[in-house]
Amino acid sequence: MEKFKTCLYLRLSKEDEKIGESESIINQKNMLIDFVSNKEDLEIIEIMIDDGYSGSNFERPAFKEMLELIKGRKINCVVVKDFSRFGRDFTEVGRYLEDIFPFMGVRFISVNDNYDSFKSENGTENLIIPFKNLINDSYLRDISLKIRSSLDAKRKKGDFIGSFPTYGYLKDKNDKTKLVVDEVASKVVQDIFKYRIEGLSCDRIAKKLNDEGILCPLEYKRALGMKISTSFRKREKALWVAKSIFRILKNPVYIGTLEQKKKTTPNHKVKKTVYVPKDERIIVKNNHEPIISKEVFECVQRLMEIDTRIAPNQDKVYLFSGIIKCGECGANLVRKNNGTKEKPYMYYICNNLKNKKGCKNSLLRVETLEEIVFEAVKNQINLVLDLEDVEHLLDSTYYFKREYEKIKNQIEEAEKELEKYDFLKLNLYEDLKNGILKEDEYKNYYASYSEKLTETKKIIEKFNDDLSELSKGTTPKQVWTEYFKRYKNIKCLTRELVVTLIEDITVYKNRTIKIHFKYQDEYNTLKKYAEDLEVV
Repeated sequence: MEKFKTCLYLRLSKEDEKIGESESIINQKNMLIDFVSNKEDLEIIEIMIDDGYSGSNFERPAFKEMLELIKGRKINCVVVKDFSRFGRDFTEVGRYLEDIFPFMGVRFISVNDNYDSFKSENGTENLIIPFKNLINDSYLRDISLKIRSSLDAKRKKGDFIGSFPTYGYLKDKNDKTKLVVDEVASKVVQDIFKYRIEGLSCDRIAKKLNDEGILCPLEYKRALGMKISTSFRKREKALWVAKSIFRILKNPVYIGTLEQKKKTTPNHKVKKTVYVPKDERIIVKNNHEPIISKEVFECVQRLMEIDTRIAPNQDKVYLFSGIIKCGECGANLVRKNNGTKEKPYMYYICNNLKNKKGCKNSLLRVETLEEIVFEAVKNQINLVLDLEDVEHLLDSTYYFKREYEKIKNQIEEAEKELEKYDFLKLNLYEDLKNGILKEDEYKNYYASYSEKLTETKKIIEKFNDDLSELSKGTTPKQVWTEYFKRYKNIKCLTRELVVTLIEDITVYKNRTIKIHFKYQDEYNTLKKYAEDLEVV
């Protein structure tokens, strides 16, 4: 008797492992060997094992190797424990059983399903097999939905479910779902934000870190013993690049905000990764200890938008780059040299005036502007320090009560709006049924009210965050003075000082200069509180 050259195919996924020991690879193997040993027409040629691979994906290494053996005519029979071990995708399993294997003359046996393609000819069995495959497919979909739901629930709790923590953090040894500050890498993160505020570009920051021999995130993780691999590695040792610096500077994880579910797959069958829209991601604020303050983070985000290119032969942007604008036409002022390299005459000129686009503004020497701004900054710092004696107001019951009541009133007003739009939305269907609204009007109103409900919920969420910060003493009105006190002994202007304390500078044609300081509203509020209590 000519025997069938048989391959035993075994598969186990992580989900299957949770079912029990009966699904183990060892048990599958022993069962199939016992089955074949009792069949005179079967001869085991190969045993193929895919351990840890989902049944929805047919791109499994052992499965693909088995197909190559079939194409090479080295095997002509496949034996599995049951259909689910072969695969859980209803469409793909059916394609192999009904088209591919019959075409290639391959016998297929599923032991527990009592199915043998060379003996299966009756109509009843032909109906049952697709139904079993459909059940396996449904099982896979159900498992996928449960896993997705479970992961989303963990994300909403603030649990970190990634394989590797973000650079600057480590997983808590006592709770792997929590992030703790990495004392070494966090210092590098702080330096990166500091360098950006000082005027260095992402490319210059990367070069500086490489020159100092600081390990990039990938190499640092490897140095910690993390088993990480990437297909993007081009060198023996990975280096810092501008893109990795940019990602760090844009990542809100460093202010304690955990943003997860940035990428996903459409469903359990389609494995292509897609990006999730920003408003659909799961974001938990104040989730872990921050490495960077919110003020520094927001300052850097602003700089990422306004900073212009670094001039040739310079390591940093100029002092007022991206901050100074024309009061006549609103264009940026640019720095030019009207002298020579040996005897420079540096001045600021409106970009529209330079390009002869009709602006009537005049030139302003760089030294003149720096002197004016320097004196204005010192004066503003002194004004803030003059209020230092009444700073205790920020922690007083008086201040807290006024701000608390103000925010609570805002929340109450927003909740009334929420109730109003919710009521209007609920009554739309009745208006449609009673003929008051046409179908297109119903759809338009429904969409409008849904949008307003979403916006109002976000407003309420923000007000609740404000209340939380107020209780912790971390609102801008409670901490802003520290930024001015930090520079009370300044000797000269620096890029860091300018971007930290100044919002923008406007220059008019009569050389009038208007400086818009940050925290001006907070300064006025504190002064008003002091005046109300007759402190000043």
